[in-house]
Amino acid sequence: MTRALILSEHDLEAWGRRFRSGEVPAPLPYGVDALEDLGWELRGARRAIDPRWRKVRDVVEHRAGFTIERALRGIGEARRSDVVLALLEQQGAAASVMRRAKVPPYGSTPLVIWSVWLAEELRAADAGTRRRLAERYAGADLITHMSVHETEILEAAGIGRDRTLAVRFGVNDDFYTPGTGERDIDLLAVGQDRGRDYETLFEAVRGTDLVLHLVCRPENVAGLDVPDNVRMLGVVPLEHYRTLLQRARVVAVPTRDLAYPTGQSVALEAAASGACVAVTGTRAMRDYFEDGATGRLVDVADVEGWRTLLVELREDEGQRERLGAAARLSAETRFSARMMWADIAEACRARGLT
Repeated sequence: MTRALILSEHDLEAWGRRFRSGEVPAPLPYGVDALEDLGWELRGARRAIDPRWRKVRDVVEHRAGFTIERALRGIGEARRSDVVLALLEQQGAAASVMRRAKVPPYGSTPLVIWSVWLAEELRAADAGTRRRLAERYAGADLITHMSVHETEILEAAGIGRDRTLAVRFGVNDDFYTPGTGERDIDLLAVGQDRGRDYETLFEAVRGTDLVLHLVCRPENVAGLDVPDNVRMLGVVPLEHYRTLLQRARVVAVPTRDLAYPTGQSVALEAAASGACVAVTGTRAMRDYFEDGATGRLVDVADVEGWRTLLVELREDEGQRERLGAAARLSAETRFSARMMWADIAEACRARGLT
């Protein structure tokens, strides 16, 4: 049995209640509950409820530049744990600082950080900020990341390969599955993160008879001229989102070129749902989709490339079905959350962290 303290922005008990009510696709954030099937015992730490403590916390964390409360409230669990697992780099920063300074109990407990944005932050930072970020996470025994492309960025910042692990991001392929109804939405795009390139997608469909259904927040398209043939759906509940993926013939994921594979969650959830997936072929996203085999890739900011491809896919039902079936198989056999966490668990074992 491996006992693990999970440092997460989410309260694990509250997340479990949301799962039981159908609001989220897995019992724990990012499907980390898969570790329980591998013999891990997972415990979390709550955040403060008292508004007086929240105010103090917010001031302290603002000055520090990273979250502190979860690590402090997790001290008791950390004493009883074999490993600390931080879900996202911000949640692991305080534990890393204390581990490096040998402050108990973190000083003697291995720390694993499941990272998403760290490589991009390092790539975009000036020399001073890059040095501070590397020092902040110097206490981590293992930092995972989502693309082999990021390994060299971390290494250039002084985070050696002996402390990093490129993992394949995984989705819940038991929740995201092909539907039994008709695929009656020609083109769907979904996403709310900073990496989406809706400007290019809008220009690609402008003036065509393509109809794009778009799920995002209003601020994601603020300042953009939304074409008349775009149906803005806003933000939708989880079940509605899953149904949209099952109804979509093509799911488009246009992104900017960031260090991490921005857009991979939606792209892989669409793949698991059996949709034909079209993505921007960034270096990071090429770890997840092969052009013509499991999806279709378009160059960054290539308006004409997107327009040509989307028209082609609309007219080619055979290609859509072939790519959708291949995408589903890829999600099941390569990019499931179970496989991602199994890889991390095995890396922890092999490196003597558990």
